[in-house]
Amino acid sequence: MKKIFQIIFIFLSAISFAQGPEVIKERGNLSNPKGNIYKSLEVIDQREDQKIGEMPFGEQKEMKEIVFPLSVNKFLSQWYTDSNHKGGKHEMVLILKKLKTSMGETVGKETEADIDFSAQTFLKQGENYRFLYKKDTVFSFKDKNISDAVVKNIPVIMAMFMKKTYTMKPCENEVTAEALSDYETYVKNNSEAYKNTQLRDGIYINHTSFLNQTPEPGYVPEKNEKGQVIKAIKEENGKKDKISANEIFAYVENGKAYKKTYSGFLELNKNENGFYIVSNRGFILPARNSSVFVSVGGAQGGMYGGIAVGLVGIFERSLRQNKNKKDEMTEIYIDPLTGEYDFSDN
Repeated sequence: MKKIFQIIFIFLSAISFAQGPEVIKERGNLSNPKGNIYKSLEVIDQREDQKIGEMPFGEQKEMKEIVFPLSVNKFLSQWYTDSNHKGGKHEMVLILKKLKTSMGETVGKETEADIDFSAQTFLKQGENYRFLYKKDTVFSFKDKNISDAVVKNIPVIMAMFMKKTYTMKPCENEVTAEALSDYETYVKNNSEAYKNTQLRDGIYINHTSFLNQTPEPGYVPEKNEKGQVIKAIKEENGKKDKISANEIFAYVENGKAYKKTYSGFLELNKNENGFYIVSNRGFILPARNSSVFVSVGGAQGGMYGGIAVGLVGIFERSLRQNKNKKDEMTEIYIDPLTGEYDFSDN
């Protein structure tokens, strides 16, 4: 009887070990190639669902939960410190909103899977914060060993997000810690463009100036024979200053806004959800390869500073979903934090 219990214990232990978690590991580094100005990274985990997901691993296709080795804050903070040995003057705060995996269909030998990712970064100065960058999207994969591909690319997606953050200038407006709980709502409630029913006429060269309703002084749109804006002009002291159409984020004329797109200016509407244009992805953006990331080279080089992993087959889901909808018109919202197009609902 004793031997029977021992055998059962060993069997259960083996099952427990086999179904242990799949741990996310560092891949490459988080170094800032242009010089580090951030002495530390702190992660505030705001995920409603703390579980990243479960996927089948190994030849036996055993379901394992994907986890960080420690908390996500300790994992990313330590990875950042290891990658940036020279400390800077400022602190960076990353707010993780969502990190979720899900399985898709299997076609032939390849299986699809998604990583739903949402995060924001801020520069911290004393008790105040300045917005840096935001990413809110779904990355999709297709691979024979889909579970391995997903777990290996979770840190790569985070590294790509961090390296994009390094290129961003902090927003001029400072906010307190309370605003970080729902920064998007804070921006909408405190931006002139969202608060006011009437927009101010003029030329806006970036998203921030549009939010603050501070057009370029003296500039007016100049149109061609078809009524299309081709540039903005300011006449002063007998001289003409010009802003090309490509440098304009939006312009407002007679209280009506128009957003610059790849194919020209489109009417910018507003409702309770925010600002939007009615169009489709193919019309407002230049043609691009559907791959978001490609193979990035060796461990010591490559396009993204040492991320030694191939990413052929990773897509932003909206690219794949909209591939066959070139003529379908829909409401495309402008992200209130970045000014970029929000395709999350398309």
